[in-house]
Amino acid sequence: MSEPQGRPRPRKAAGPARPVYFNAGDVDRVMAIVLALSTEVAALRDRLDVHERIAASGAVPTPELVEAYLPDDAVQVARDAWRDGYIRRLFRVITEDVEALRGEQTG
Repeated sequence: MSEPQGRPRPRKAAGPARPVYFNAGDVDRVMAIVLALSTEVAALRDRLDVHERIAASGAVPTPELVEAYLPDDAVQVARDAWRDGYIRRLFRVITEDVEALRGEQTG
């Protein structure tokens, strides 16, 4: 096979870096929805963790056992670490924009 002729392919697609879906006024509403859903996902993950831990102990996870469960320090540290990563993933796009702006100001 021969080498392709012409310019090398770009690594990124042409056009805006990210699609724009909403007017500036709608962003607050969408952000509120995303945050509410994200909070629910985190709460559901904690409850699922309780169910799994109760089941792993050999007990049946009843509503009473789930509500009475108190995580020990190790469980709380693991949950906090997951939550920190979750928040970083949720806000990655915003964080990247802020870092880019900081780079432009110092560069």
